[in-house]
Amino acid sequence: MAGFKEVLKHSRNYFFASIATKGLAFISIPIYTRILSTNDYGIVSIFLGLIGIFSVVMCFSVDRSVSRYFYDQKDEQDFKRFVGTSSIASIAFFIATSLLLFLFADKFGNLVGLSKNTVYLIIPISIIEVIGLTFQQIYGPLKKSKTIAIASLFRVYLGFVFSVILILLFSNNKYIGQIIGQVIAGTLMIIYWLRKIKPYFVLSFDSSYLKYIFTYSVPLIPYALSSVIIAQFGKIALGSSQAFSDAGYYSIALAVSSIVSIIISIGHEAWNPYFMEYMNAKNYTQIDRDFSKIFKITVICALGIASFGKEIGLVLAKKEFTEALYLVPILTIGYVFYQFSYVYLRNFGYSKKTHFATIVVFISGLSNILLNIILIKKYGEFGVAISFTFSYIIMAFFGWLFNKYFVKLHSTPLKIMLVPLIIMALFYTALYAIIPIKSIVLSIFLKVILISFFIVIILWKDKKEIEFFLKRFLKH
Repeated sequence: MAGFKEVLKHSRNYFFASIATKGLAFISIPIYTRILSTNDYGIVSIFLGLIGIFSVVMCFSVDRSVSRYFYDQKDEQDFKRFVGTSSIASIAFFIATSLLLFLFADKFGNLVGLSKNTVYLIIPISIIEVIGLTFQQIYGPLKKSKTIAIASLFRVYLGFVFSVILILLFSNNKYIGQIIGQVIAGTLMIIYWLRKIKPYFVLSFDSSYLKYIFTYSVPLIPYALSSVIIAQFGKIALGSSQAFSDAGYYSIALAVSSIVSIIISIGHEAWNPYFMEYMNAKNYTQIDRDFSKIFKITVICALGIASFGKEIGLVLAKKEFTEALYLVPILTIGYVFYQFSYVYLRNFGYSKKTHFATIVVFISGLSNILLNIILIKKYGEFGVAISFTFSYIIMAFFGWLFNKYFVKLHSTPLKIMLVPLIIMALFYTALYAIIPIKSIVLSIFLKVILISFFIVIILWKDKKEIEFFLKRFLKH
């Protein structure tokens, strides 16, 4: 049975890939904010937010059952036939929904504030995302993290290079250049992804597989959309109700705070295969030990980004794009509660009772939409940040509630997460006392002391084990 060291092994691959790919998101900020206007930057932010939604909706999320079926497969051939059935179903749904989007592109564009031609570009980008996800759904359970990491690197850097070139070539509507650059890079990646998917694909269309897919995947649509809607709806609402530039300002703050989400995604991608193994073996002690460490790392990262998010944003972005950086501490709290909620949401997937995930994320997603509608008019981007954080708090609460009283599967005890959260709340309070200090040197000094003290307190019980794993991690 693999221990936390095996999680670290795969985390290393995801970590360096995430640093390189997500790091590009930060490297690109000083470039994009200097070759795009605030208006163009806001349009691209809204467009990419819509891609996150449509890449799920246009295939009805049927491709997301692949990684779960991997653990239920009868044999290798059975898995290949399942992938074939899932792929055909995805294509059928994608064609139907693409046709609808094409026919109603003008009306949808008016709703979200985008031109009809820009809405058309959602279709090719979405199919790129879907094929890429299928590739990850196969290679994730196979624990081929290095293969996934390398593919991710090529995808984002090719997209960046083509986007910059085309932005510079376009004289008007430069945001179109960035989008088309992503289409070109994605098209090249499709060739690679399909070659890697082919060994695990057999042309098949079996009704028994369809039953599994619809039972598991379709109820997961709200779950798959949850983080996208919570992260992106406020941005879309800002752009359509106020100005594209406001969406751009908020996007910079969200990009900086999303460093926390990078840490979370690394942990999820590396640990999910082991979580499935631990649950099958009823090794609940190992689950609690691993997630305790993962959650502690999350809160440490959150306080660090909350402390220096403004400085990071000011270094990266052109000054006129940095008006909303004061929101970073609020947004990082939201990401912590997303990690909190995940301890329960993953149980819904494991138990195949995904309708509970649907209910939980529907409640949190609906609360996000309602809060944004209420708060944006009065508070603008501050209202969006508050909506973002409260939605994840609501998700965590209802996730715990449904798991405890309906699913009744083992989950990491509340006290393991509540103790770090309480300590984090005290240190966030101290941080807000430091933020108003005008002396940059004194402010940075106090923040470093604050974070160092926090790390010592949070990791005190794990110091020997963490030291051992870090030595192994760095050695390799």
